[in-house]
Amino acid sequence: MHAEPVTPAEAAAATREQIWGTLTAGARSTLVDSPPGAGKSTLVREIGRRAHRRAQVPIVVQTNDQADDMIRGYVADQRRGAAPVRLGRLHAGDYLPPADIRTQQGLTFSKSLTDLHDCDVIVAPAAKWATVDFDHSWPFAIVDEAYQMRSDALLPIGAMMSSLLLVGDPGQLAPFTTADDTRFRGRPLSPLETAAATILTTQPETVRLALPVSWRLPSQAADLISDAFYEVPFTAGTQPHQRRLSRGIASLHRGRAADAVNTAARRGWAYVELDDVPMPPTDPDAVQAIVDVVEELISADIALEDEYGTRPLLPSDIAVGVTHRDQRDHVRTALQVARARTGMPVDEVVVDTANVLQGREFQIVVVWHPLSGRRDASQFHLDAGRLCVLLSRHRQACIVVSRGGIRDQLAGHSPTEPVWLGESAPTLDGWHAHLAVLDHLTDHAV
Repeated sequence: MHAEPVTPAEAAAATREQIWGTLTAGARSTLVDSPPGAGKSTLVREIGRRAHRRAQVPIVVQTNDQADDMIRGYVADQRRGAAPVRLGRLHAGDYLPPADIRTQQGLTFSKSLTDLHDCDVIVAPAAKWATVDFDHSWPFAIVDEAYQMRSDALLPIGAMMSSLLLVGDPGQLAPFTTADDTRFRGRPLSPLETAAATILTTQPETVRLALPVSWRLPSQAADLISDAFYEVPFTAGTQPHQRRLSRGIASLHRGRAADAVNTAARRGWAYVELDDVPMPPTDPDAVQAIVDVVEELISADIALEDEYGTRPLLPSDIAVGVTHRDQRDHVRTALQVARARTGMPVDEVVVDTANVLQGREFQIVVVWHPLSGRRDASQFHLDAGRLCVLLSRHRQACIVVSRGGIRDQLAGHSPTEPVWLGESAPTLDGWHAHLAVLDHLTDHAV
């Protein structure tokens, strides 16, 4: 007798129950790896709701924006019928609560932990938790974005929590420092290592699990991102027929931008490859190609169809992902000029670097390839996390713009990062990840 196929929703629910079972069994540390859009924040909130029945639950995030988003998530859950939770938002003295949650019932803001003793769940950035006296302790706490958190940020707070659930995306950009880090390289407990890696080193009995489904990435993207960037495979939560881009207005003139949009609508990917010419980071041809694609997307009267229904594509549904801030500034300026020329709201799309777009979600993302126009393939530009972030922000389609010659760059510039004795090799190999992505994109070239 054959077992019934497990749906993505059933697989995700079973994993959440497995995680809860691990926690209730008394595991001192549990690490949950989450691919893009797998419901990481939803998991954190659900565990917080369950665990507070035993004791107050601290939730450690990495930024004030993440803390406020966590509070908004709890508020939205309660509006959808979830059990109410008394929320505390611990903050620094100069913090100003956002207007949309400032007067929320059941939510207390304070810079003092004493004022929050009646709260079921307390949310604050790691930097604020580090100021709490060691006199305080909790039997259990949750660390969100454990792969964005540095080990030196975990050190001041770990001793206050008897057990930890750490949740994060191992495919994202790792934390970094602008200081000279050579004195720490090769040490088994580097302060620059991620909190997740440090827990695995210091707590070898840590239970490690992974969320199995991405609810963000379409089926055309999940397989590539899973194979190229993640140790534990995951699948898309939707089927190919559930998401679609329908063009309402045909292009008046055929061109590469129109071909890119049409290809992306059919296949979920498109690759605009410009001439193989070394160019500065602010390559004007690449900027113009990106502007052309954005104009085409907005002028095409595209309808989005997904598991929630059908609606028009808005400029705010589109993002342009770049590697450098000067690239961001050039694209933004060019889009403002295009708006003045055409009147289309092309400057309302989001344009930013991978570091800033990390954690965000859009319907369509236009990516300026990190290696475009370069004469070399440096460690910074080969970073697997950067490429993964850029290629995994979309729900519908991704359009990549680049100069040709990337394969020759990779062949001529193998990794040159020194190997440090005592330091583990990175899990994600940027060089091979770039090759895998390039093989995929070549099939979608326009």
